[in-house]
Amino acid sequence: MKFQIECNTGKSSQVCLICQQNFQTHEARLIICNDQGEGYGDICHQCIAKGGNWIQFQLQNFSNKLLVAK
Repeated sequence: MKFQIECNTGKSSQVCLICQQNFQTHEARLIICNDQGEGYGDICHQCIAKGGNWIQFQLQNFSNKLLVAK
């Protein structure tokens, strides 16, 4: 998985990939993508604030769930 940061010109409502809470995007968005650049979803500011190690652990769990679903 890769992080993609995009500039955001307008505020929109998104659902956090990790905590599933609705949030408003700000000037930048953090999007989680696969190795081909296809987006899985956004991460909210509260989850970003918990740090890179925490995010990595959560994304590993997410990745494991994707593998099991296949």
